[in-house]
Amino acid sequence: MNRSQFNKVVVPGLFSFALDSYRPQSGEGELWRQVVEACGAVRDSQRSYEESAYFAGMGTLPAKPEGEAIAYDEPVQGPTKRWTHKTYALGTRITEELIDDTLYPNLPTQMESFSRELGVSARETKTLLVFDIFNSGTTTTTHTAGDALAIFSAAHTRLRGATWSNLLAPAADLSATSLQSALDSFENTRDDTGKLQMIKASTILVNPANAWKAKELLNSTYDPESPNNAINALKERNLQLISTSYYSDTDAFTLMAKPAISTGGLIAFDRKAVSFAQDGDFNTGDALHKCSFRFSIEMNKPSSLYHSAGA
Repeated sequence: MNRSQFNKVVVPGLFSFALDSYRPQSGEGELWRQVVEACGAVRDSQRSYEESAYFAGMGTLPAKPEGEAIAYDEPVQGPTKRWTHKTYALGTRITEELIDDTLYPNLPTQMESFSRELGVSARETKTLLVFDIFNSGTTTTTHTAGDALAIFSAAHTRLRGATWSNLLAPAADLSATSLQSALDSFENTRDDTGKLQMIKASTILVNPANAWKAKELLNSTYDPESPNNAINALKERNLQLISTSYYSDTDAFTLMAKPAISTGGLIAFDRKAVSFAQDGDFNTGDALHKCSFRFSIEMNKPSSLYHSAGA
């Protein structure tokens, strides 16, 4: 088989294998997308970068005495966050000599395996980019909130003064007490004007080491930590559980909710979908195959997340 025959006969099938490996199995969703949409949104973009700012809304309405002028309030603009779309790419090279000599009778099978690995690598890369938000969320190493603090912080700043927290203190391992405390604090968080955010936690994210405990807390009819047959009020919350090893901290947990404002929450821009392409190197005669995508993920106001770092 020469290179021309290889490109015509084998390569189209390899691209199919790569795409199949990137796409989730039947009945499954893409994990990275599932996590983003639990606390934000996946958006399209036609530019090299996107920017977004959020505003402090209006305060509550004061009483207006008869005959006096109405009071006026003005929105306060918060920090502007930039999403710079980066290109992620990887390729494989098959030498002309290897194709011409057909030294390996099972070469097409081997190349099928290589192409599948390329698709798996694309999916893995995007998943790791998303989970870095959570795994480095208590530091400012790779991502920060719009106020330049860590995604998870006890000292986030409000635009109209004071601070707010999305970090359980003191940090605690997952239990009925810590989960209830986190839910209460999360859902009583105030916005930049001091009004309740009006959000409700819908998802809890844990490492598999915490999955058994989480299932007990979320699904037991009775309180699994009480000998008194007390009802398990947490079951009525119907929290969705996401358990994955991509979430690296084995004793931490994170609550997620849909953001209260359209510019809040975790935003991922899928600038260019995962694609596969082929070409030939004229100088060497080698066959080249590549996979690439463009992507960015950031968080301006992390009010749709609440985190416990574990004891």
